[in-house]
Amino acid sequence: MRLKPVRKVNYDSYMEKLRLKSLHLYTQWAASGNSPARSSKPREREEDVLLFLLDYLRWQKALDSGMIEKIGSRRYRWNG
Repeated sequence: MRLKPVRKVNYDSYMEKLRLKSLHLYTQWAASGNSPARSSKPREREEDVLLFLLDYLRWQKALDSGMIEKIGSRRYRWNG
């Protein structure tokens, strides 16, 4: 049995091509006017309140850690 030689791949150029292909597919999808399917079932009240509280706590934690900075009224900067 004869083995094929291993092909060399430049990781950075491969990832760039993959990113561009993904971006192209996304822009085609977005331009077609499609939107993600939403569930027709409404959330329960308790689940809605719990999700709001979790999101609020995550936002406060990001503000306290400095990951997000308040720069004005209703204006924020991500410090990533």
